[in-house]
Amino acid sequence: MSGVTVVTSASVDPVSDNDVKIALRIPTSDSTHDTLIATCRGVATEVVQRYLGRSLTNQTLKLSLDAVPYENDGDFPITEGLSTGAYMTRIARHIYLPQPPLVSVTHIKTFNDSDTATTIATSKYYVDTSTDAGRVVLRTGETWGEMLRVANSMEITYVAGYGTSSGVVPMAIRQAIISMAVNYFENPEPILKGEGSSPVSGVIQSLLRPYNVRRFGIGFS
Repeated sequence: MSGVTVVTSASVDPVSDNDVKIALRIPTSDSTHDTLIATCRGVATEVVQRYLGRSLTNQTLKLSLDAVPYENDGDFPITEGLSTGAYMTRIARHIYLPQPPLVSVTHIKTFNDSDTATTIATSKYYVDTSTDAGRVVLRTGETWGEMLRVANSMEITYVAGYGTSSGVVPMAIRQAIISMAVNYFENPEPILKGEGSSPVSGVIQSLLRPYNVRRFGIGFS
C-alpha cells in the first residue's frame, strides 16, 4: 500500500500569525518578525498534525491501497492447490480512513491491470463519520469489485478535518500549536526550557494526548 497523499491542502490554518504574536506579547501591527513567526507557526502546525495523525482544518486526501485488507489474517485458512471464492468472505467489509476526523467521501475507484478505473457507486457503501476514525462500509450483498492492478488497485478520495474555519479546531490543539510556535521563536531547539529532547514536550503532550489517534497503519480493520 502506498499510503495517503494530499489532493487539496487545507485553505485555512488552525492558528494565525496574530495568535502567535499575542502569545509572544508582540503587537499585531508590528511586522518586524512576520517571516520568522509564519515559519514557526507553519512548522508547529505540521509537527502537531503529524504527531496526532489527524487533519485539523478540512483538506482533501487520497488513500491508495494495493488490496483490501483481510478481516483477520491469522484466521485465513491454509489450503492445498488452488481455491476460489472462499477468500472473498474474509476480505474486510470496512476500511478505516487515516487522518480523521472524516467529513465525506468523494469517490472510491478500483483499477484493473490496464490502469482502467471503475468508480464504485455510492449506493454500494455507507460512510461512517460517527466513529473517531471514519470508515467506509460495504452495504449488504455488495463487494469492492475487481482490483487487478499489481499496486494501488484501490483509491479512496475523501475530505477530512474539523471544519473550514480555525475556530472549529479543539482549543487544546490550537494552544499546543501556539505554545510550540512560541518556543520555536524563542529557542533554537524545539523543546521547552527544562524539558527533555523530545520534539513534543511533556506540557504540549498533555494538551494533545486526548486527541492522539491510537490506530496504527493504513486501511486497518
